[in-house]
Parts: sequence; structure tokens; C-alpha cells
Amino acid sequence: RPSVAPGVAREVATRGDDGDGRNGDGDGDEGARRRFSARRIVKGIARDALCDAVADVDSYAAFVPFCAGARRTPRERWGREREREALARGEEYFEADLEIGFKLFNEKYTSAVTCARPERVTATSVSSGLFRSMTTTWKFSPLDDDEDEDPVTGLPAEGVIVDFEIDFEVKDPMHAAAVSVVFDDVARSQIQAFEKRCRQLALRGGLERDGD
Repeated sequence: RPSVAPGVAREVATRGDDGDGRNGDGDGDEGARRRFSARRIVKGIARDALCDAVADVDSYAAFVPFCAGARRTPRERWGREREREALARGEEYFEADLEIGFKLFNEKYTSAVTCARPERVTATSVSSGLFRSMTTTWKFSPLDDDEDEDPVTGLPAEGVIVDFEIDFEVKDPMHAAAVSVVFDDVARSQIQAFEKRCRQLALRGGLERDGD
């Protein structure tokens, strides 16, 4: 099994289908539904830190590609039934208002977010003018690989397999191609952006501790 150095990744972006070789949902709007995914092996960052970064929606606008705005939705506006179902599964729940900026248009929408720490974060759109549906899923799996050592401690470097997937369907098939071009880039860049964010936060924390 090949060794993967810290900060180096195996990454792939794919356009999904519905199992029959077609992109679409099989209801005649072929091409309106898309799925993109990426995988990256991250070394030197714990699953908890990656999960925390993904759940920190209020910070998205500062570092997430194509994000023009993001904030947690006030709790009184949450879907109570969705919250109850998530809590019954033992997951954290909140909703978030987001804005994504494309070259041709901006889209504001609300997502229901569930966190099964530190394994998974899932966001599903519940209010959108552009998307009929959109689900973003992050999965964090421990890497069964102790061949690499941390250059500082000399101990095995903790590794995480990060899987990112975005599955969406636009209401107007005419917009599908334009949105797909952007989301292909999104799938390729998201993990790298969050990895960079975690390393920046870790460095900032280290500098703050050194200054105590």
C-alpha cells in the first residue's frame, strides 16, 4: 500500500448517475440531476477537527469557494419534525441560510444540517428557488495506515479519508449544465479548502499558546 505524505492527496471528482448509465432521476428530466464527489487523504488533522470545520457554517464566507454568505438560521425557524428525527438518531441538528455565487447568478437557500460526530455531516436543502433538491455529504473515516510518522513527534501521523459528495437537481433543466460546471469545481476544491482551514486554525492555536 503506498504511503501518503502529509498534505498530499489522492483526489477524484466524478459525475454520478442513477445506476443505469444516465445522469438524471428517470422522470424525463434527464440531465437535470447531477452528483459530484471527491476523495482526499488528509494527514496530521483529526477527524474531530475536520468535522468541526465543516459544521462551523458561520465561518464559511471567509474560506469556502463560491460561498457568498452563510449563517445559522435562528432556532425558531427550524423544522421541528426534522430536528426531532435527528435528535432521535443521536445527531446534532441545526439549519443554515447560505448564499452561493456563480458567474451568472447567485442563489440563496436554507439547508437542514445533521452532524454525527466525528463520522459525518449532511446538509439537505429545504428551501431553494433554483434547486429541487440538494444534499451535501461529508464522511470522515480513519485511515488504516501507520507507515508515516509525524515529523515533529515521530509518532504515526493520524490520517483521515475525507469523502465529499454533492447530489442536486435543479428545477429548470436549462440551468443544469451551467450549475454542473460550477459544482464540478466545487467538488474538487471543497476538501482542500477545509483542510487548509484546519491547518490555519491549528497554526493560530499554536501561536496563541506560544504567546501565553
